[in-house]
Amino acid sequence: MPRAPVRIAAKYRPPPSAFAQAMSESALEALIDRVRLAPTSRLAYMRNWAGVYHSAVPTNDGAFSHMDRSVFMPRTIEQVVAIVELAKRRSVPVRAVGRLHSPSDLPFSLGWTIRTDELDGIVRIDAARGEVDVMAGTYISTINDALAHHEPALGFPNLGSISEQTIAGLLSTASHGSGIDFPVLSAHILALDIVCPLADGTQVVHCSRTEHADLFNASLCGLGATGVIVAVSLGVVPAFRLQQVTEDVPIDVLLGPPPELPASLSPDMLAIEPIDTFLAHPSALGELLASGASLPPRAFPPAARSAGPAHVHPFVPDAATPPLPSYAAHDVQDRIDRLVHSAEHVRFLWSPHAHMVTIDRASRTEAPADPVRVWSDLYVRGVRHVTQALLWASRLHTSLPAPVARAAYAMSHARAPRAPRDSSSAPGGLAPVHSRSAIEVRVADAPAVFNFDCLFPQYTAEYAIPYEYAGAALLALRAWLDREHANDQGVRAHFPIEVRFVDADGIWLSPSYGRRTCYIGLVQFRPYGLPVRYRRLFARFDALMRQFDGRPHWAKTHTSYRAELLARYPHMADWLQVVAHYDPQRVLVNPYVARHLLDEHASCRQSVFRRSKL
Repeated sequence: MPRAPVRIAAKYRPPPSAFAQAMSESALEALIDRVRLAPTSRLAYMRNWAGVYHSAVPTNDGAFSHMDRSVFMPRTIEQVVAIVELAKRRSVPVRAVGRLHSPSDLPFSLGWTIRTDELDGIVRIDAARGEVDVMAGTYISTINDALAHHEPALGFPNLGSISEQTIAGLLSTASHGSGIDFPVLSAHILALDIVCPLADGTQVVHCSRTEHADLFNASLCGLGATGVIVAVSLGVVPAFRLQQVTEDVPIDVLLGPPPELPASLSPDMLAIEPIDTFLAHPSALGELLASGASLPPRAFPPAARSAGPAHVHPFVPDAATPPLPSYAAHDVQDRIDRLVHSAEHVRFLWSPHAHMVTIDRASRTEAPADPVRVWSDLYVRGVRHVTQALLWASRLHTSLPAPVARAAYAMSHARAPRAPRDSSSAPGGLAPVHSRSAIEVRVADAPAVFNFDCLFPQYTAEYAIPYEYAGAALLALRAWLDREHANDQGVRAHFPIEVRFVDADGIWLSPSYGRRTCYIGLVQFRPYGLPVRYRRLFARFDALMRQFDGRPHWAKTHTSYRAELLARYPHMADWLQVVAHYDPQRVLVNPYVARHLLDEHASCRQSVFRRSKL
């Protein structure tokens, strides 16, 4: 018999601060037993969107083999408090999960799991103040719809590639969109209600820039370790439409022709060159990387510390920011800079096998939205199915990824005009980058432009580098991939490589902390959920991004650990202190947090959850 729906007021109502401490263990057990999922329930089995990690059945192997791995689906904040308090008393790890969109094992727990499926709903919309309060398990798409149908219509100031994730999941990894004057999406959060397993009893802590500011800042990119977020207050703006100008140009138009390195810089000699050589010739880093040699060790000046946890955006340093070492890629950086500042939201989608880059530029407009194009949508769906089949076939031999990528590009992009266009033309009000590029202009509501079809399950790696290094990093990336693709045994990158731009923020663990940022992301598609080779590709990509002071996207594949992260994030020690204060028994620490931030590699046990095979 289906359960009666719980009204939003009942979901949102927090229990008194002394509630958990006053409850006996048997009373807590009785309270949460009604929301414990049966082991046979399909919701008790968890698999992330990428299909890379999934929960495994208990085994008799290892220290964690007999741990209770219950899955709960609470419907109220009170039930969440009871679950966390009982987990604390029994020393059972607990973790909250939403859409399970992260390609990594970040959401997975060694013990109990709290599914936030029913902790959803819009609590309050205040158009005059530009605020909306929602439950933490509410999907971004649900918030989009509610804001769009409100009178007056409202919306997010910026969005990432997808909206099918929960608001708590989105902010816990400081997810981002693109726009050099726009921060990560966590910077728009106004307040949080967080269930914290404190030493004197689990409580709901309300935090903001003025109340428990340290917990608030730490939780804006908290990786689920600062507490279980149950409610979110965020800033919104009047709804708007975007005019997007999409232009397809050869990658050499953006980066210039591949440079010819001096004869003295042959691949076998690059390994002994000093770092100044690579600063003068950033493409040489790609050449060296493709040869399989180790890249030179790099040291960067420490990032400036924020003036305080309340300074989320704009970033306010407590001292002057030390300058970064400079790469000789000024012409490329200037071209990128002109494009990035030519519109409000700019991103590049680079197809390396096709040697083409799609430049998306979008700005706010009062123009009416374009009509729905039914036949165009049907064509796109057909191309999607054909592309997945081709990707499946490309797994069979290393010679196939390149023609598959070129075919997919040709099917999904407009053909360039045969004759050069008039030099005075400005489609969508923007000067074209190239005289013979294919250009498409469309007007749509903001979410439809911000969101991007991620196509199929995938392995994903993404790094955030200083904006000033964007040109040099793309030169090195092109040189590396060109060499790899020319080698019969080289790694094969899929498409597209996504390049986005974000403003600096003061969120302690945000990859954009303290600096304007260029995000560069690689994907390896998993057609029909099948594995593909990606480890060597991602390992080399990691090594290359470290040459540009790269910080990994927390939700994606990376190999950064405590010692390196302490050097990359000046407030990581502050973040760890917040975690220790609000979770003194480490109830919320899972294998991902233990491995990457606490340097406790033995905490990850394959008997608890399994990774898909290569």
